[in-house]
Amino acid sequence: MGKKLTGAERDRFCREFLISMDPNRAAKSIGRADGYALLRKSEVAERLKWMRRMELPTRQDILRRLGQMAFGRVSDAAKLASRELVEAGELDLSDVAELKITDKGTEMKLIDRVQALETLWGLLEEGGEDGMERFLQALKTEDEKEGPGRGGGAVL
Repeated sequence: MGKKLTGAERDRFCREFLISMDPNRAAKSIGRADGYALLRKSEVAERLKWMRRMELPTRQDILRRLGQMAFGRVSDAAKLASRELVEAGELDLSDVAELKITDKGTEMKLIDRVQALETLWGLLEEGGEDGMERFLQALKTEDEKEGPGRGGGAVL
């Protein structure tokens, strides 16, 4: 059995996971290897549940993420497609929408940058917080409706 997770490590892992949604990247941030094993720990699951309730993304968080999607680099996706040898945790594949790796090669579909830009423009043009607040409330409502064990908490 691995060494016990401290409260500070648990919190950092959870924060990193909520930002990247990549358990192994979050685990690496605290010097651990298997993020999926950490996700199975009840103390981590409970903390994630609490953080999702308490730390809803702000308008700025969503604008920042849309900006990253619209203007992000795809060099890591290119490394993967060319089968360049790198550690999986070092790749940022957040701009990859679909991925298929076969013996014949790598097939990859990237996110729609135009759609990300249009969404970003619409939110910036809105000026007010009204539309964003409705969006965040809809996410929270859907998350609460799903409940634990039935997909709840996966939206945020």
